[in-house]
Amino acid sequence: MGLILWNRLPEQVPTHWNFKNQIDGYSSKAMLVFGMPFFMAAMQLFLLFMYQNDPKRQNISKKLFYLIAWILPVMSVVLTSASYSIAMGFAINIGRLVNIMLGLLFIGIGNYLPKSKQSYTTGLKMPWTLSSEENWNRTHRLAGWLWMLGGVLFLINSFRPSQWMFFLVLILISGIPGAYSYWLYRKGI
Repeated sequence: MGLILWNRLPEQVPTHWNFKNQIDGYSSKAMLVFGMPFFMAAMQLFLLFMYQNDPKRQNISKKLFYLIAWILPVMSVVLTSASYSIAMGFAINIGRLVNIMLGLLFIGIGNYLPKSKQSYTTGLKMPWTLSSEENWNRTHRLAGWLWMLGGVLFLINSFRPSQWMFFLVLILISGIPGAYSYWLYRKGI
């Protein structure tokens, strides 16, 4: 897509926005057209490499793996398309777009977290969850609900993106399961 639009793109294209939906970072069009896809592809290959070399690979749900395997390619297409569109003068609320994408992502992952088994590639890989299957299961059951709730809050936040709501949700969906897992570990679970 970037090659097709190459002559219509300005030399400097927006690639970063603040929480007020204002552009605060630019890159060359070559970086957007070639660098960003290359970076996202390299990250994707790294994730696939980690999956292939996970000693507990047999525990990873195929559905969860496919969901995770498609996250970066879809995000890459959507976000670079948004950057192309904004560079060509279209008005796109990037904060709304990011909140919607994160909301759907967290709802999808939250749905599969309680069903995931111990692995080193997927799930909440803390020392406490990896030390006990019961700890893993209980923590992921709680985290699944929290991640789905966080996804809904991100979708709500998309109507009027708020920086404090964004960070509050991220802290809650990571902090509560982490603290809960540690609490279970201290109880011997």
